[in-house]
Amino acid sequence: MTTPEPYGGGREPFRLLPIKQVQVYREIFTQLDRLVSGSNPGTRLLPERELAEQLQVSRVSIREALRALESMGKVEIRRNSGTYVVDPDGTLPVEYLLAGAEPGVATLRSLTEARAAIETRLVQTVCRQVAPDLRPAREFLTRAARELSGEDTDQGSLDLRFEAILGRAAGSPVLVRVQKWIHQAWITAWGDYGVAPGDRRSLHAEHVAILDALERGDVALAVSQMDAHVDRHINERTHPDEGG
Repeated sequence: MTTPEPYGGGREPFRLLPIKQVQVYREIFTQLDRLVSGSNPGTRLLPERELAEQLQVSRVSIREALRALESMGKVEIRRNSGTYVVDPDGTLPVEYLLAGAEPGVATLRSLTEARAAIETRLVQTVCRQVAPDLRPAREFLTRAARELSGEDTDQGSLDLRFEAILGRAAGSPVLVRVQKWIHQAWITAWGDYGVAPGDRRSLHAEHVAILDALERGDVALAVSQMDAHVDRHINERTHPDEGG
């Protein structure tokens, strides 16, 4: 009788980092999510500066919450224009996906399996396109590179906008819808846990490697890079760090 392989199976672990001021982040995210849910599609939100003044928090905190909402497909951040509501009622599937699930490692492991299946499949679907439009993904990474700072190496990131852009390039509405639901559950579950898997700078480097392979038409490498990006194991954490 063989001994079951321990969870992880040789996979690289996620580098778990605190979400800075996690209680503040949760409150800001909850309030902005509630604001979006009560708005009509196409509504333009107040500028970051005004939102920060109203909630009495930093613009950085507002920006992080808006990025999470965009990763969930609820808003769209348009450069030099503002943030617009896209899908105000996108939370219902999350209630089903996380129904009865307790915040913690077991839930995060289940979501990792689901997300890995969706993200790698979307990469394969992009590769099957005759001429996939990868320009939005490259433009996004170019902007993201300019926005990186020294602070992005010591705090976790729940920004899934790159993956969402790749999803749209796949041209599969059903897969994109499922991806959006998984992203919503992913951001909610990690936010509840108080940490995030990876820092913005490292995740950006992995995104660049994935896109480079896609642009070269190297299907095997693109799939392998995405698989390594998302299909990792999660070590037990007795006391999740609440951040500083």
